[in-house]
Amino acid sequence: MSSSLIGQTLGHYRVTDQLGAGGMGVVYRAQDTRLGRQVAIKVLPAGSASTTEALERFRREARTASSLNHPNICTVYGFDEEAGQCYLAMELLEGEALDQRLNGRPLEFRTLLDIAVQVADALDAAHGDGILHRDIKPANIFITRRGQVKVLDFGLAKLTSDAQRLSGTDAILETRAEHFSSIVGTTVGTIAYMSPEQARGEDLDPRTDLFSFGVMLYEMATGRQSFPGHTTAVVFDGILNREPVPPSAINHALPNDLDRIIARALEKERDLRYQTAADLKADLQRLRRDSGTRRVSVAGGADASSAGASLAIAPPAATAVHPTPLAPGAASPPSLPAGPPAAAAIGSPMPAAAGTQGSTTAKNTQWALIGTGAVAIAALAAGLWVMNRSTPVETPQASTSQAALPETPPAPAPPPSTPAPETAPAPPPPEASAATAKPVTTTPPATPAAKPAAKGPAAKSIPPSASAPAASKDAEAAERLEVARAKLDSNLVDQAVADLRQILVDYPGSAAAVDASFLAADALQKAGRPDDAMAMYVEFDRRFAGNPRVADSKLRRARLLQQTRNQVRQNEGYALYGEVARDFPRTPEARAALQARRQIESDRRQLRAIDPVLNVEVPALFVTLRMIADQFPGEAATMVALNQLALGYEDIDQFRAAVETLEHLAAQYPENPMEVWFRLGDLYERRLRNADKARAAYEKVPATSPRYREAQRRLKRR
Repeated sequence: MSSSLIGQTLGHYRVTDQLGAGGMGVVYRAQDTRLGRQVAIKVLPAGSASTTEALERFRREARTASSLNHPNICTVYGFDEEAGQCYLAMELLEGEALDQRLNGRPLEFRTLLDIAVQVADALDAAHGDGILHRDIKPANIFITRRGQVKVLDFGLAKLTSDAQRLSGTDAILETRAEHFSSIVGTTVGTIAYMSPEQARGEDLDPRTDLFSFGVMLYEMATGRQSFPGHTTAVVFDGILNREPVPPSAINHALPNDLDRIIARALEKERDLRYQTAADLKADLQRLRRDSGTRRVSVAGGADASSAGASLAIAPPAATAVHPTPLAPGAASPPSLPAGPPAAAAIGSPMPAAAGTQGSTTAKNTQWALIGTGAVAIAALAAGLWVMNRSTPVETPQASTSQAALPETPPAPAPPPSTPAPETAPAPPPPEASAATAKPVTTTPPATPAAKPAAKGPAAKSIPPSASAPAASKDAEAAERLEVARAKLDSNLVDQAVADLRQILVDYPGSAAAVDASFLAADALQKAGRPDDAMAMYVEFDRRFAGNPRVADSKLRRARLLQQTRNQVRQNEGYALYGEVARDFPRTPEARAALQARRQIESDRRQLRAIDPVLNVEVPALFVTLRMIADQFPGEAATMVALNQLALGYEDIDQFRAAVETLEHLAAQYPENPMEVWFRLGDLYERRLRNADKARAAYEKVPATSPRYREAQRRLKRR
């Protein structure tokens, strides 16, 4: 329909403006002359008014949407026909469609949850009335200027089987083809939101909308489609056989709980998927509630009470807020030694920006940030204090205080691992100022007053390196690594991990940094925090790309992913095993990865892959077995793999490939116990009809073989 409708009247609606147009209809703004309200009028696009399927869809949309009364579903006022033109009058909405809002970018987390909860509520209402939408996608979700969500376009809607039986719905209306291919204006983008059962043409129930909703959630979280592809075949293959990358691996600001919600919505087996929209809505609401109280770490004084600050985002080291040093003469917090200057920031408010007046909100925000960051700063302070122990700090003031010690029996020297006190038990204010003095690396000439103190017990507790030049960077890193190990031995996991992370910052690229990454990941895993451990391995892969230990990092992460109950994550681990085997061939890590894939593929025979030799689709296990044979010749595991591969080829009637594999096995392992020569003779005789090669194979069956007599009998028969 062209814009000539502007100015015309359809029923009691006067068309005033065109709002939009697409393959499914043209929408106009109109004035209701009876009630005086603004409405939207939808008519079929030009050329489709005479199409039976388009008209059927149009009537279906009117009938279905008008039966629903929900704040998140667009209200339909009426359906009528004027001079051969069918039109649908509905609620006028001001705002934008979700696909326009996305435009290839992820939504802010809080906005995502607000929209998702409203969509889930609308689906819950529709499913409660026995209606399946069957076309949930961003283009059919409208967001008003007030942030209210409206679900549009029920043109593909269908009653559930139970609802049809109860209502006696017209059979012609409800038995239309399930596929979008029969609908005018269908695009691959629409197909990308189908459920697996919808793609297979199976009977549908409300869970099909929940899968489509999961696909849409994935796009809202990442800005990407979960099953991309340039052709329908590629998209369908993704929907039916592939698992998308977890959203948090693309958008690192997302919590793992959202990964789990989306993964459950995208379960290919509908019995494992969310069973109702109400369940999905409850999980989204719970995540929204919990994210509202999650601890926030914000650099630069951001307002932690804002909606956008609901994520637990740790700032990178380069943007970390540095604590304010303690002023000279101020007392140190009692929970920390006097040495670390950084500890003073725990009790100090953040200064207001120059030239601004600090509002109550800003002050509250500053104190909230200080309180929530206390643990992290304390751990950093402890690490800095340990580092400063290796650097001698001597000032004339400190020496004078040692000379002024009263003549009392000397106290026993503390153990080497405990810092020796420099003064009497109660440190006077001068000691505090000495604690904050700038460290020096050279020892000033000793004064006569300082000599007796140098011979006292306190001098014995100073580490031997105190009088030596500053240690090299590698030695410092190694020393701090040992301190972290000691903390782990004492079960101080959080402190140790903080120290290890600081080593990564202070000594990037060093051997100690590599060890620190693995040590931190191991500690987090043992502490029951596998997600944090996996994050450490991901960080290692990016920070140390090209390091040989990346293979070990990926292998460990794959094992952690396989230990989860999340099918999406298990598939990600399976893919990681493949990366290790491909990118690090003939390494111990590749061997372990291939064995792990072999076990997975033995349990999941439905996994398929393209055989690089046959160039045909085969069980994925065959490809793994071939990789084992190619990368690790001569090993016992390879002999078993070749035998299993030959049997597999026989099962799928690839007899030529089976023969070649057995010949390889016989040549590489002449003493094998697998009756290779008899099996070769049988394949040549029965399957390939090659009598000469069959005879040659039977002749090689050794006399010690249990099949020797049978082989001789077959030779005589010939």
